[in-house]
Amino acid sequence: MQQATRNANLLFQNGMANYLEVITAQSNVLQSEIELASVTRAELAAVVDLYRSLGGGL
Repeated sequence: MQQATRNANLLFQNGMANYLEVITAQSNVLQSEIELASVTRAELAAVVDLYRSLGGGL
């Protein structure tokens, strides 16, 4: 994911892309990281629910 941001920055620095492309790449990376955090949270919540359904917890 970070590679896309680096590539966009390199293209910008070499005059082959405009800054909108750089911030679009950064926005895409951020959105992907937010989605990953959301999926990870849902996975952990599912593990907790499974643990509770099997008699664990309080």
